[in-house]
Amino acid sequence: MYALTVLDHSALAVFRREHPWLEFPDAILEVCIYFDDNGGPTRLTALEESSDGKAMPADVNRFGIDTVLSLIRYAPQGTAEVEECPEERTVWALLESLPVADGIRPLDDVEAERATALQGAYETLHGIALDKLRALRDAARSPREMQRLSDAVASLPALLEQVDEAHKSSFIEVDLWRLVAVLRDELSMPADYEMMASGEDRLPSRETIEMAETNAMSGPVIQALFELSPVAFSISSIGQKSSRYVRVNQAYLDLVGKTWDEIRGSEMVASGVVSGSEVRAERLMLLDRDGGYAGMRGEIRHSSGEVVPVMISARRISVAGQLYDFEVLQRASDD
Repeated sequence: MYALTVLDHSALAVFRREHPWLEFPDAILEVCIYFDDNGGPTRLTALEESSDGKAMPADVNRFGIDTVLSLIRYAPQGTAEVEECPEERTVWALLESLPVADGIRPLDDVEAERATALQGAYETLHGIALDKLRALRDAARSPREMQRLSDAVASLPALLEQVDEAHKSSFIEVDLWRLVAVLRDELSMPADYEMMASGEDRLPSRETIEMAETNAMSGPVIQALFELSPVAFSISSIGQKSSRYVRVNQAYLDLVGKTWDEIRGSEMVASGVVSGSEVRAERLMLLDRDGGYAGMRGEIRHSSGEVVPVMISARRISVAGQLYDFEVLQRASDD
């Protein structure tokens, strides 16, 4: 879903009165400003009145930089809305239905099935990206811009496994990178096992915990990240009452004053480290609704009893169809 602010006809009338030097066209009926997950503006669209009185898309490129910046600054005066993204629903539905290794089927078969499903989802996004880039190319005003977009179309990889940072800008331009990145990251991760067979309160076996930990950490990049980073990381199963530690790094253990054996597989609140507060419930709601959040304040409890203020950023990730919460914690000031 996309967060956006809508400046309707009434809001734009006030905007024109407060910014007369911009000579903002009277024909513009509505302006929409879209924002990314960090609250930064990503794109701007507008509707204008045609000669027959109907609303039609306007060319925002003719507004000029001063007008665009003024509209962005004026965005708080508009109406905040959320726009559904069909592609996003499709991707998240796929991630939730990916096959999970069960210890019976050969792991290679599970991985092959996962790869096929992820490639299928990518092909859908790839087709949408090509259509949007071609539309931009056809509307380009200069040969140089037309050539740039033609190169972007030609360089877009057909296979998910070929996607890398060099293609990021092309997908960003058509607002699809965040979805492509999710698929790419999922493809790089191995399949693992369900943490819990049934019921939120059922305690997973030590063998199940070890299997989830092994699979979650089997990627060399993830392993190196956990071992070398001075920032506290944790991976846990999802749920307000059933979230259990799957893996943490040494920086996390240092922050809470615990050893891994003390919290391994423990329910996070029951471990005494995590506070089961309304603030945590809000963070979990954001993970359920948006798939993540950034820079939210929280508290954890050190083994000494000290309450440690922290800033937490998190993302819900899918490993072989099993969802986990990946958290990054940094000690916050007491201000």
